[in-house]
Amino acid sequence: MSSSADPNAEYRRRLKHRQTIVIGGVLTVMAAVTVVCLMVWSGILPAPYDPGFSAAEDDTANLVQPCPPADATTAEITSIPVNVYNGTDTTGLAGGVADTLEDAGLTVNNTADWPKGDYSGEVQLTTSKAGLANAYTLAHVFTGSVIVQIDETQDADDPTVSVVLGDQYSTGILSVEEIGQLKAGETISAPTGCVAATTAPEATDSSENADG
Repeated sequence: MSSSADPNAEYRRRLKHRQTIVIGGVLTVMAAVTVVCLMVWSGILPAPYDPGFSAAEDDTANLVQPCPPADATTAEITSIPVNVYNGTDTTGLAGGVADTLEDAGLTVNNTADWPKGDYSGEVQLTTSKAGLANAYTLAHVFTGSVIVQIDETQDADDPTVSVVLGDQYSTGILSVEEIGQLKAGETISAPTGCVAATTAPEATDSSENADG
């Protein structure tokens, strides 16, 4: 006569089987989530949600550039007076760019930290309305993204261009030899979406006469 199976033992066996399946599934899901999180953190996968406060605000966002003067052409590069400002925490950044510009024959009047603090863009060139042709000429010296802006605090007749180096700048400048090969008299193309600078006709005329 055969004995029937122990019902308690069968129950424990099934319970253990279910526990094994549940625990195994949870561990598999946790492992998959960990892998995905690591891929998002390393930049392999895009974040599914960007709260908008995890990154520093981009100073170049919503900036509208002033248009260069009508029929403007590039200036003689060595005739442009410049200031070089470091808008980052990287020591010596402005000095290195200033040295390159000076070696190429430009006059650097001032090298310092940017008075406004940090700049999150790459390169920003600020000048007076009379110095716009100089700024758009100097933009050719840099190989990355360059933003031109009017400095309303600068004297209207001052053609000096201030170079502001930001957090995204990474040695994006031509060599001394390449800078020396930049030609004057080339047509300056207006950037997309630029707005006309409100330069008084007298200031524009005097600037053109001075260049001539």
